Amino acid sequence: MSLALTRIRLHGFKTFAQRVEIELGASLTAVVGPNGCGKSNLVDALVWALGEANVRTLRAQTPTEVLFSGSAAHKPLGLAEVSLWFNNETRWLPLDADEVQITRRLYRSGEWECWINRAPARLRDLADLFAGTGLGRGGYAIVGQGDIDALLTVPPDERRRWLEEVAGVALYRARRKDALRDLESARMHLTRVEDVLRELERQREPMRREAERALVYRELQRQLAQLERASLRYEYRTLIQRAREAHAERDALHAQIVQTELAIAEQEAHADAYGRDIAQLESEMDTLRTVLQSQLTAEERALGERNRLDERERALAELRQTLQEEAESLRQQEQERLAALEALERERQQVDADAARLAPEVQRAEADAEQLRARLRDIERAYQAALRQRAEHEQARQQAERLQQDAAQAQEQLRRLHADADALQQTLTDAQAHEAALQTQHDALDAQQQASEQSLQAMQREAHREQRTAETLRARVRALDASLHAGEGASPAVRALLHAVQRGDLQGEYLPVGAALTVPDAYQAAIGAALGGAVNDILTPTEAEARAAVEWLRTQRAGRLTFLPLDLVRPADPPRDAVPREAGVLGVAADLVGYDPRFEPAVRHLLGRVLIVDALETATRLVRQLRQGRGASAFTRIAALDGAVVQLSGAITGGAHANERNSLLSLKAELERARADLQQAETRLRHAETALDAHRAQHAERQQTLESLRRQLREASQQRARLESDLQQKRREIQHHETLLQRAQAQLAALQATLQAQPATDLAALEAEQEQLQRALDACMRALADGRARLQHLQHRQRELHRQQEAETRALEQLRQRQHSRADRLNALQQEQAQIATQRAAIDAELERVRAQIQHAQAELDARRAERQRLLEQSFAVNDRIRALRIELNQLAERERALDLQHARAEVRLTELAERWRQLAPDEPLPDADDAPTPDKPPVARAELERLRRALAEMGEVNLAAADEYARLSERFEHLERQRSDLEQTCERLLQQLREIDAHAREQFLQTFEAVRAVFQTRFQQLFEGGQAELILTDASDPLSAGVLIEAQPPGKRRQRLELLSGGERALTAIALLFAFSTVKPSPLMVLDEVDAALDGRNVQRFADYLQQMAQQSQVLIVTHNPITTAVARQWLGVAMTGGVSRIVPYTPPESLLGNGVDAARAAIIDSREPSAR
Repeated sequence: MSLALTRIRLHGFKTFAQRVEIELGASLTAVVGPNGCGKSNLVDALVWALGEANVRTLRAQTPTEVLFSGSAAHKPLGLAEVSLWFNNETRWLPLDADEVQITRRLYRSGEWECWINRAPARLRDLADLFAGTGLGRGGYAIVGQGDIDALLTVPPDERRRWLEEVAGVALYRARRKDALRDLESARMHLTRVEDVLRELERQREPMRREAERALVYRELQRQLAQLERASLRYEYRTLIQRAREAHAERDALHAQIVQTELAIAEQEAHADAYGRDIAQLESEMDTLRTVLQSQLTAEERALGERNRLDERERALAELRQTLQEEAESLRQQEQERLAALEALERERQQVDADAARLAPEVQRAEADAEQLRARLRDIERAYQAALRQRAEHEQARQQAERLQQDAAQAQEQLRRLHADADALQQTLTDAQAHEAALQTQHDALDAQQQASEQSLQAMQREAHREQRTAETLRARVRALDASLHAGEGASPAVRALLHAVQRGDLQGEYLPVGAALTVPDAYQAAIGAALGGAVNDILTPTEAEARAAVEWLRTQRAGRLTFLPLDLVRPADPPRDAVPREAGVLGVAADLVGYDPRFEPAVRHLLGRVLIVDALETATRLVRQLRQGRGASAFTRIAALDGAVVQLSGAITGGAHANERNSLLSLKAELERARADLQQAETRLRHAETALDAHRAQHAERQQTLESLRRQLREASQQRARLESDLQQKRREIQHHETLLQRAQAQLAALQATLQAQPATDLAALEAEQEQLQRALDACMRALADGRARLQHLQHRQRELHRQQEAETRALEQLRQRQHSRADRLNALQQEQAQIATQRAAIDAELERVRAQIQHAQAELDARRAERQRLLEQSFAVNDRIRALRIELNQLAERERALDLQHARAEVRLTELAERWRQLAPDEPLPDADDAPTPDKPPVARAELERLRRALAEMGEVNLAAADEYARLSERFEHLERQRSDLEQTCERLLQQLREIDAHAREQFLQTFEAVRAVFQTRFQQLFEGGQAELILTDASDPLSAGVLIEAQPPGKRRQRLELLSGGERALTAIALLFAFSTVKPSPLMVLDEVDAALDGRNVQRFADYLQQMAQQSQVLIVTHNPITTAVARQWLGVAMTGGVSRIVPYTPPESLLGNGVDAARAAIIDSREPSAR
């Protein structure tokens, strides 16, 4: 069988501070070591690398606790890393690779990284990779400390999750969760689409009317633009003619300016020529100065170089004298070293001869000492044997006296033991009766507890349903609240305003009236009709916010809105006695709605003078009465519950659209209903949780009573067992004392015969001989120690002489190297002195040449200074003539600028007229002044222009984009209709998918459950060598939500609950279930952490046998303290700890030790330890 996990590498994880790499080479590997050395940390590392996210599963409180925290000898580490290598040749993992490497790394900052085959991955990717293999989170293939007992003690529904992992139902649950999430999203989206469709239906008709109004507005604009074009054409031609006249005058003035500028240019040319000549002279002077300075610098540099050569020549002479003296000193030191080497060689030869002579003498002394020690050991053995013989004689005499005393006391002891046995028999009978009574009481209470547990599970399901209902309602409230704040159902201007506030373009508080009111369902139609378009009015805290919003709407051309500043608006309340007290009158509209007290002025302003009645007939009747009485001015209109409105003037508005609703008011009402439903659901949830807590408390109290009875039952059983044991012990003591009496008499006779037969030994002679041999041995040892000391001294002197010879040889070699170095240095000095003499001669010649060039450059510089002064005087006269011409030119330019300003103004006006022309007639060219003669007055009538402008102004703000918006609105309506149809189909498809998922999961779970139950029964009988066990679903009609109960009946006992089994029986039952899981669905890798801790010797042997069977189909890694389990493993990983750091000592036992018992395993484990760990 190929291995699934081939290699493990750890670094910095918990106690594994140093990098540890483990090669796994066997299908069954045991991890062994003392308590606290880090065995379970190795299992935690495997679980963590496989994607475990719950730190409590890793026996930690925070994620960073898995990092090495340091010890007395090691600092804390900043990262933890675990890598696993899996053999994937059979493609048991869904990756197209023969080997899969998983690496997970965590930093001290809490950041983590994960890789699959060196590619970055998420924990979700690890979960998907190992899904269905048993190695994922919560998988059955990794059993940690406490999981064996937890498998039996967890609630039944938690135990079902183990079976789901075996059945692969977890994949179905993930798909079902995704489908439910998609279904909820689709339903919410469908609701939103239907809400938007209803709102679009309401908006289409007003938008159509706005589109028609925009067409009329555009026609008036066209007529006005046509008249304005005629007026612009007249003014444009007039301006062009005037511009031509100004241009002619400017041309004449420009010619005069040009003549003056030419005269200035001529004089400036003369000035420039003088300037160029002066500049040329200054340039030549600068060049001569540079040449002169460079020659001076060269002279100074040559003088410095000659001084440097003189100084260097003196230094070389001194250095040559020093080197010659050092060479003579080195020749003397060489002679001294040679003499020292000869003296050391003579001394070494003498020491070697002395050591060769002394070594045989020491060896002979050692042989004599060993002979004396052997003779002393023989004498000592003979002396000890004589002492033992004497002690045995004395002991035998004393024993004979004790046996005589024991024989006299035996009868009395036997009488007392018979009396104690009779009393224990009576106590045992009473204990058996008490145990039977406790068992009866326990069975009755246990039946009550089972019924209570089923009731508790039902209450938990009810609480979960209420929790889901509350979560759904909370999502609905959030969605409605978001729609309300986004202005859904309001006019486009309201939505644009609210979006601007959300973006931060507008600062302040803006709230539509419809969103500020809470209207009961019965008054929805009446209040909506009474408000009309005012439902879109905007409430603001102050007038400043209203002005800012109006300005924003105007600049953005986003529409028109009415604002109600709360600091400016005044309520309109009728007199208290003005409300008619008649049948059908429900009250003033402002009193029938709910709102924040801050909004009262605005609400009273809108609804304070509106009556709400039950029907249209009542409204018309009241209008007639109010006209005749004094309440005619108290109310402005009356609204009926069906939405009809009657004005005090007599006008009646009523009827209905196909899908009439006021979106803002309806959204607010729907939001309030959702909040009320949420409050009721939360109340039901609190009641359910309270009842559940009370039932849990009763269940826990009954459980405590049951545990108390179990403890009493165990104590009674233990007491009965102790009494039975005591009674058997008493009977054995009676038999034992009778046997002792007979044995004592026989021993007494044998001792007396032995004392007479054994002769005495002469101890004094042995002591004298021993003393003589000891004195001889001491003398021999002193001589031996003296010889060894002298030999050791000679050997030490040999080594010291050898070191001195080597040191002198090295020093002599260094002296000779220094002599060669000094000779080479003297030769180099002679060569350098010759070079210095040559260089000094060259420098003297260079100095003569440089001094001649300096004299010539100075003469040239003086001549050019005189020529420059003459040219400067001529240049000053030319500049005076230029200044006079420029004064004349400035006067001409001033006149030219005046004409340019006049021309620029005409150009600006022409540009304005051209821009206005392009606005009015973008496709027509500008008029030309030569096209027609300019009339004396404009041809367009001013009255007609004013009439058209007034007509446009009277139409007010017109949404010119209404036609396009109407088209987009219609297109969006059709698109949403198609989207609603698609969403309805999606919901139906998801419901069908959920039904298929539930059916497949149910079928697969039931098949797996039956298979596990059958294998569990077989494994239980094999491990217990008999008995019965059963797996039971608490609700067979709903297996995917039902719990799993376990009943066990060990051989010789009745069927009972798991809590009443002993610790070993519970562990063996859980192991049987674990073997059933691995048999039905084998995992490529099984990791077991001390699952055999509660088993005794015989059960451990059966467990070890089944472990070998499991290893034939799965790779098994087991942490154990038990030598029996260790003995069947093909590879052992010894874990040791030194200085707070764990390390791994791998060991492969020989074939002779495999399965050969506990002693062989223990010995092999001890021998496999490193010397530092023994």
